[in-house]
Formats: sequence, C-alpha cells, structure tokens
Amino acid sequence: MNPELKTAIQITQAVNKLLMNKFKRSGNNNIKFKKHAEIVTDADLSANKYITNKLLKYFPDYDIVSEEAKKIDNPGTKTWYIDPLDGTTNFAYGFLEFATCLSLQNKKETLLGTIGLPPAQEIYYAEKNKGAWCNDKKIKVSTTNNLENSMFLLCAGHSPLGKNRYQKLLQKLDITKLRFRFFAAAGVELSAVASGKADAAILSKIHPWDVLSGVLLVREAGGKVTNWQGKEWQITDDNLIASNGKLHNKILKFTKDIK
Repeated sequence: MNPELKTAIQITQAVNKLLMNKFKRSGNNNIKFKKHAEIVTDADLSANKYITNKLLKYFPDYDIVSEEAKKIDNPGTKTWYIDPLDGTTNFAYGFLEFATCLSLQNKKETLLGTIGLPPAQEIYYAEKNKGAWCNDKKIKVSTTNNLENSMFLLCAGHSPLGKNRYQKLLQKLDITKLRFRFFAAAGVELSAVASGKADAAILSKIHPWDVLSGVLLVREAGGKVTNWQGKEWQITDDNLIASNGKLHNKILKFTKDIK
C-alpha cells in the first residue's frame, strides 16, 4: 500500500471517530444554512480542519479542494478532494446515512479514494488498477441483471436543476415495479454499489468532492460509471449513473434524454 493511500485511510478512520463523537440521534440544533438550503454544522468544519491539517503536514506540495473551504494552491501537480461530512443534513437531523470522502487526483486521473461510514465503522478504499476494499475485504459489484429485481439509490442534490431533473426521471420510472431509496449522501450510495449492496445509483447536480472516491470504488469493484447520456463520467460532469454494468444500458433509457 502506497503512503498516500495509507495516510488517507488513517485520516478517514480518525474522522469516523470525530464525527461519531459529535453525532446525536436526537438531532443537532447547531446548524447554519448555505445556498439552496444546504446545511453546514460545526462537525463539517471540525472534520475539514482535521483533514486539511493532516494533509498539509504529510503532503505540503499538494493542492486541496474542499466543500467547506477555499482551495489551497501548492506547487505540486496532485490535488486532494475532500468532503469532510457527506450527508450533512442526515447527520444534523439524527439520521445515520452520512460519510467522509477523500480522494487524490493527478490532473484528470483519480489515483485513490476513501469513503468512511462512521455509524457502520467501515472504511472503503480503492487504488487505481488495484481493486476496491472495505475494512481489508475485497469487494465486487452485484450480478443482478433484471431491473425488477434490482435496488436503485437516487440522489437529486439541493439545487433547483438537480430536483427538476429528478422530477423528469421519476415520471419515467415505474415505481410500482422498481425498488429504490433516497439516502442523500453520495458516499453512502456509491460505496453501496461498489460493495454489491445496491445495484445502481443515479445522482444529479453533484460536485467532484462528492463522488471522485466513489466513482473509483465502483470502477475498481467491476462496475460502470457514466453521465446520464452514457459517456464515461468525467470530473466536469454534474450527474452520473453508477451501476454493476449489467443494468447500465437499461438505466440509460430513463436518463439519456434528460438535460
């Protein structure tokens, strides 16, 4: 295991503990609102500070892009992407679907990624061309090939555009035959696809820090990730479909005409 991935795993483990120490099943009243009614809590900021300080200590030449802070520009060519608390609204209201996402990018290539699921005490991680893992156990996507037997995870995002896309999507889906859940946390959803717990995730109006680690996980676990029009997902895309591969073309029939 290379030093970058080892450090990312150690940081994710520490943040899992930090977040659980701040988590309240009864909810957290110490919240602030951002654009499109997105929430930020003191846990977001504490986790972001911890991660940033550790990355600057061990990798002082790398850039850092975080959901909760301005970009840190350094002289190196690599960039860390951080979502210190993915699923903040869930966390703030006492729901268990939240995560920490950390990935390392070299230009347009994702080298490694971690996703921590604090309530489950799980660390998902992947390194390019070396597979995907959860708590040191190798993971693979599911083998489901029938839509009616599949589990979908959906995430619309906070913006009006993301919600509008989902209105159009739900009009096309036959909800009487399909099983799906809304977790509102990309790290939770993509790690579920990578580990075979879910068969596909359809996400809209996303940011790179939300999904880079999860995209790598799904691909390294044998799955497929594209945008809604079927092109291989790129960091500039603001929507994605992640699946076990077997269901992908069937899902694209619902999304390809939605802009």
